[in-house]
Amino acid sequence: MIRYIFGMTAIFVTIFIFFSNKTFNSFLYRTILSVLMVAIYTLYFAPDVALAEAMLGALLSTFVYLLTFKIHSKIKVVIVEIPILCENHQNISVGLIPEILNDFAKKYNHKIEFIYEESISKVDKLLLSGEVDIAISYDGDFKILEIPIYKHKDRELTYFEITKSSDIDYSKVKKIKNASLYFKFSDKDTTLFEEFSSFYNSQYINEKLKKYKLGGI
Repeated sequence: MIRYIFGMTAIFVTIFIFFSNKTFNSFLYRTILSVLMVAIYTLYFAPDVALAEAMLGALLSTFVYLLTFKIHSKIKVVIVEIPILCENHQNISVGLIPEILNDFAKKYNHKIEFIYEESISKVDKLLLSGEVDIAISYDGDFKILEIPIYKHKDRELTYFEITKSSDIDYSKVKKIKNASLYFKFSDKDTTLFEEFSSFYNSQYINEKLKKYKLGGI
């Protein structure tokens, strides 16, 4: 009976390892599985195998844990500073986009590093060079929202830049187009892309847009 209980528990723990999205949880479940296997081998009167499993499980779990955290320790995101959407206040990024990425990082045990550029073209160039993992651009993989683009004195400004600026001559402001902002991923990081695909959905982004009162933009 005890052997059966330990065996079924080991099966369930294996399932949890397979479907776990969090690195730390996977590490924890793997450690539990190793302990269970030691108990099972002991119950079947194989103490030598139990000892080997305990040693191998401890070494393997520690190695995988450290390796995984090294791989996913930091995600570099390049972006243009836009009021409300992403602003840099004393090296702290705030706004809609940082909040989304911080939620994602919290779920999958990542760290986010924001890199600011002056234009979308420079953002795209940095992503293509492979120096960053994610870019916020006018084309990409996951849509954030659509915003109006205006022309003011030979400059293209977003809706948010127009409304936040104090030196705008509105008689010279002309709407020229609508543009959608996207999360754009590096093709090299397929694991990161799959994680974000599982995280990002229409219900989530609509709730965030509602929070920032951007549903009507």
